[in-house]
Order: sequence, then structure tokens, then C-alpha cells
Amino acid sequence: MTSTGFTAALWGRARVLHGSAVGLVRDGALTGLVANTGLIGVSGAMMSTSGSLFLAEEIGVGPMLIGLFFLGRGVLGVLSGLALGALSDRIGNRRLLLALCTLLSAVGTFAYVVVRDYYLLFAFGAVFFALGSACFPQLLAYTREFAETRSLDTTFFNSLLRALTSLAWVVGPPIGFLLIDTQGFGVMYLAVTVMYVLACVLCLWLLPNRPAPAAAQLPSAEGSLFAGLRRSSWTLLAATVLLLAVNSVYQIDIALFVTEQLAYGTSFTGLLLGLTSALEIPVMIYLGARAERIGKRRLVTYAAGCATVFFAALPLAESRLALLALQVLNAFFMAVMLSIPVTILQETMPDRVGVASSLFTGAFQVGVMLGGATAGAVIAWIGYGRVFWVCALLAALATALLMLGRESGPDGAQVP
Repeated sequence: MTSTGFTAALWGRARVLHGSAVGLVRDGALTGLVANTGLIGVSGAMMSTSGSLFLAEEIGVGPMLIGLFFLGRGVLGVLSGLALGALSDRIGNRRLLLALCTLLSAVGTFAYVVVRDYYLLFAFGAVFFALGSACFPQLLAYTREFAETRSLDTTFFNSLLRALTSLAWVVGPPIGFLLIDTQGFGVMYLAVTVMYVLACVLCLWLLPNRPAPAAAQLPSAEGSLFAGLRRSSWTLLAATVLLLAVNSVYQIDIALFVTEQLAYGTSFTGLLLGLTSALEIPVMIYLGARAERIGKRRLVTYAAGCATVFFAALPLAESRLALLALQVLNAFFMAVMLSIPVTILQETMPDRVGVASSLFTGAFQVGVMLGGATAGAVIAWIGYGRVFWVCALLAALATALLMLGRESGPDGAQVP
């Protein structure tokens, strides 16, 4: 090819890419999806990080009732997510269910504004918010179908929006606590209620509806919710529970480990957590773009291995520099776990994307609950630092499960 021909071809390719980018930017549905992801992410971050403080200071209950509150909400969230996931696969109208879930979350959040009785708050706030928490798996399912209808790389597009969710968790808690300090809990929860209502409106206004699937594609009403899951999927779900449980223990214990055992200030704890969150975002985007080449299941196995090394080394890291350097492993581990497993499950169950997304978020919630339920007792028994060695053993078990769960035959995303 002559230099002139090469230049013309390159210019033509650039024009095509520019046209595609402009088309996506002008896509109202993409705007709605990005806005919903941001609103749901910021709202969830503000709710999750302030709940225990609200129950302690405004409702006046102790640790046991606080734990029961979040346990009950978590169990209801898992069950409602699976039920609505199966329903969304059957009727195909994810936009309507996503709007309904955000509206239920708004109702549940508004209960925090007006209710100050523990049992009444549980009846309204925990139940409605638990039902509304199904908006997250519905958002994951809708994101995948959106990418498919626009011929986008589903793994990369999902990683981009998961990075946006991670960013929401960076900015959401500081905004929430600033509102609490300056305006009080009522104003903060009212702001969250407004954001959920806005997300509901944007769902109905900007997001196109996907037509209901053909009857032949629907899962049998008599069939199990878990029908079709292979061994590799079960080991992936088990590993996800274990890895998110150890991350939950880390989130609970790291401030105590840094301040009580190492005698560093609380500001250094904030630096550690902020650095991890900041690193997660570019790592998530980078790995999302290369997941197909590397192998999605291989990436998850590498992440479990990184988690094992991270937790094994953490009790031995006594200097600030060592603790900061270890956050690279932590960021890689969490960037993969927050974005890749859900894509693997969705590809395993292409006709039941809602159920697949709900299984991932259910495993996520079970892992968080398991870590939260056991962290206090284990830390009290063996200490702030040694608990990370227990986490390393659980992460090693997750690594072994992922390696043993590999299938030899061609299996799309499940085989490296």
C-alpha cells in the first residue's frame, strides 16, 4: 500500500471511530444508564456507610440490634434479588423493574427521615430498602444487554460502569457525612431519597425497554432457579463469597490494626483506603479491556492469589511504605472481583442474565454478611494482626476452588 493509501485508510478509520464515539455520547439511553449507575452508586454508598451510626445515635440501640438489623436486611436483599432476577428474565421488562426497585429504595430511605422507632424502621426501612436493593443486579443485567444491543465489548463496558460505581464509593461517604455533620441525618437521607426518585424518573424517561423474550427462551416454571449451573460456576460463587468475606473482615479490622497495633493515626487509615479505591478504578478499566485476551477465569484466579499474598504479608508490614505498597495487590484483587465474576456468570447463563446478576450480588452480600458476623469474634480471639492470616487461608482456599473448578472442555468465559 502506498503512503497516500495508508494515510487515507488511517484517516477513514479515525473518522469511523470518531463517529462511533460521538454517537455514544449523543445516545440518550447511554446518558440515562451512566446517570443511573452514578445515582444508585452514590446513594448506596451514603446509605451503607451511615446506617450503623444512625441506628446508634438516632434510634439508640446497641451493637446486637444493629447487627440483627443489617442481617435481616441482607437476607431479604438476597432473596428479593433472586426473585426479581428470575422475574425480569421471564417478562423481559428490566427497565420497569429497575424503576420499581429504585422507587422502593426511595420509600425505604424516606422512612429513615421520619421514623425513630427501631421496629417500625425495620418494618419500613429495612424491608423496602432490601426489596429495592434488587436494583443493583437489575442494573448489571441491563448493562450487559445494553452493551450487546450496541455491539460493545460487554466485559469492558461492564468494567467501565463498575469503575463509575467505585468512584461513587469514593465521593459518596464524604458527602454523606458532611451532610450529617452540617445538616443532620434527616437532610442527608432526604437527599438520598431524592436521588433514588430521580433515578426512577430517568429509568422511565431515558432507558429503552427490551422486548420480552420468546417463550422458547424462557426457563421452565418447574425448573430450578439454579438449573444449568456448572461445577465451575458453583466454585466461582463459593470463591466469591470467601473473597468478599475476607475483604469485609479487612474493612472492619484495618482501622483497628493501624491505630491500635501499629500506633499510626486514623488519617493514615483513610489514606490506605483512599489509595486502594483510587487504584481500583484504572486497574478495573485496564483489565476490562484485556480480559478476553488474558482469560476471565484466569484473572479471577490471579486475583485470589493476590489476595492470599496480600493478607499473608499484611501482619508483617509495619512501616507506612510497606502498607502503602501492599495496596497494589489489594486494588488488583478487588478490581477483578467487583467486575469480572458477574460477566462470567452472565455468559454462563445467557438466557437468564437477571438470575446470573442476582447470584453474583447475592454471593457479594453473603460474603459481606459472613465477614461482618465473624470478624468481631475472630479479632477478639486472635488479635488485630493475626486475623489477616486467617483471611490468607480463606483466600488460598478460594484460589484452590477456582483451580479445581476449571473445566477441560470449551466453556466460553469459564475456561481460561
